[in-house]
Amino acid sequence: MRLTTFLLAAALPGAVLAEGARLELDCTFVTACDAAGQCAPGDGPARFVVEPEAIDDDGTGLYTLWVDDGEGHTATGASRTGPFAWAPEEDARMQLALTGETSALWIRQTLGTGGETPAGAEIDLMTCEVTF
Repeated sequence: MRLTTFLLAAALPGAVLAEGARLELDCTFVTACDAAGQCAPGDGPARFVVEPEAIDDDGTGLYTLWVDDGEGHTATGASRTGPFAWAPEEDARMQLALTGETSALWIRQTLGTGGETPAGAEIDLMTCEVTF
């Protein structure tokens, strides 16, 4: 995993290494999979904006992440290019990982509350235009 992150960071434009660099992804869903492993063609766009807030020299730390036109969420990032993890709601967890220069993976997990909300997950494979 570390090698993949290193190779991805090396392949991305130098602007990503600048302190305060903002990452923007304009994506299109290619494949959508559910928790049972059933996959279907993806449909529609998604836009992500990731802005560093408190990170170290390697990019590890806190970011603000927006999905589409929604509110910003505090996310933790393992590097300036992710993966990024955040909780948009008390019973939900999300992760965004760049998987190449033009691709990303979005994992949306619902935590089971033991009541009416069952646990589940969705995984989306996307192609993206990445800018800094």
